[in-house]
Amino acid sequence: MRTTTPPKTPTVAIARILRSLGLAQGDDFRITGGYRNCERIGTYVLALTRHADETIAANADEIERLADQGTYPFRVSVRYPNGDRPMTTVANYGSRVREAPPAPAAPSAPVEPEPAPAEPDELPTGSVAERVLEVARERAWGRRRAEALGWSAHQADLMAAAAAVQLQYRADGVLRFFPQPGYAGRRVEPGRLRPLVDAGFLVISDPLGPGSKRVSVTADGREALHLWRTYRPAPVPKGPADREPLHPLLGGELSTNQNASAREQQRLRQAEREAMYAAMDEVHAWEEREEQLWNVWARVQGITHRLFRSRPAGWVPTEEEIEQHRIAPELVDELRAEAGCPTPRPDLPKPSRLSPAGTPMPELTTAPDDAEQLGLFGASC
Repeated sequence: MRTTTPPKTPTVAIARILRSLGLAQGDDFRITGGYRNCERIGTYVLALTRHADETIAANADEIERLADQGTYPFRVSVRYPNGDRPMTTVANYGSRVREAPPAPAAPSAPVEPEPAPAEPDELPTGSVAERVLEVARERAWGRRRAEALGWSAHQADLMAAAAAVQLQYRADGVLRFFPQPGYAGRRVEPGRLRPLVDAGFLVISDPLGPGSKRVSVTADGREALHLWRTYRPAPVPKGPADREPLHPLLGGELSTNQNASAREQQRLRQAEREAMYAAMDEVHAWEEREEQLWNVWARVQGITHRLFRSRPAGWVPTEEEIEQHRIAPELVDELRAEAGCPTPRPDLPKPSRLSPAGTPMPELTTAPDDAEQLGLFGASC
């Protein structure tokens, strides 16, 4: 590590080491003090992103080695409480913990390794640039998600209070905000929570019966609150009631479900449209065939003015009429087949009723003015 002057504080020493690994101070990590009984006992690093935890875990020994070379040694602890995602602690006090990552599942069949152009101990060309670009994209996506929340300062305070279990319904059924234990709560209008509930950030449940309610933060709400605190977007100025609707979290659970529902609804409408076009083609083919058969009958009967479309059922021209009027053999075959088994006019499909969620709604029992039911039915004989 190249520095102009040796570090004078442990904060500067550990910050230089982490920045040399490609981490950004303020975005990926923050350095703060550790306190016990209101007395500072040391300095530790707070990782803010998953990328920071993974980088620190992968370079734990290197961080300790570089810190031991200077005046301020640090210890790196690595834990895996949630599967393969590491949780790291970097501090200059206390003992360290090094847990091994969970072993991956054994492959069912041996997989031959792909040939690598470089040696195992060499980094491929451009890896640092790719890592920096990946971190920049992650930060840009997080900042975009935070700005798309559209919260006001009051709504952000409500989310923080709900996450800290400071919004509570008491026995009288009134929602109150309790900033500190033992103090009288401040009444909160329940309607202020409606935009946050509709956007999937909060949920109001009845855990103990109709008379008891609980305000809880959803998974989207916890992630949105973390993005709000990390990227600190500018609050959106709103009215005193904060009743404007909010958008769900970009890439969140509710947004993903809504997008999947919209895609399914689009698929159903496309299938309905294709079925309608196929039925219309069949109807047009039937009408063209009926026109040709009626022209044969009208020519034999000497009809020049068309007053109606019907022709006698089961009518087939005689051999003399076929020869006299030079009727095409394929039309004669059609008339003979029609005499044995008449073909009814095909039905058009009935458009389905789709609910806002994209699922078909139940059909009405009586609908005299609707179209025919969905389906193509031919005659059977």
